[in-house]
Amino acid sequence: MLSGTFICQLDKKNQIEIPGEVIARLRLNEGDKVEVMVKKIRSRRLDIKISKNPLLKLLDLQKG
Repeated sequence: MLSGTFICQLDKKNQIEIPGEVIARLRLNEGDKVEVMVKKIRSRRLDIKISKNPLLKLLDLQKG
């Protein structure tokens, strides 16, 4: 399972836009459910981080 973290700004309608790189790397499609955590920060830079969950391998090993 992949997860992505990105920093963005709310638009005039208080909406968040998911960056195209995050959509592509996580293979998100219309209708997909996503988990969102919101935290107000003071950083001025916009950043994207994509990471693989290291616990996923442990869970797969337990199934086998």
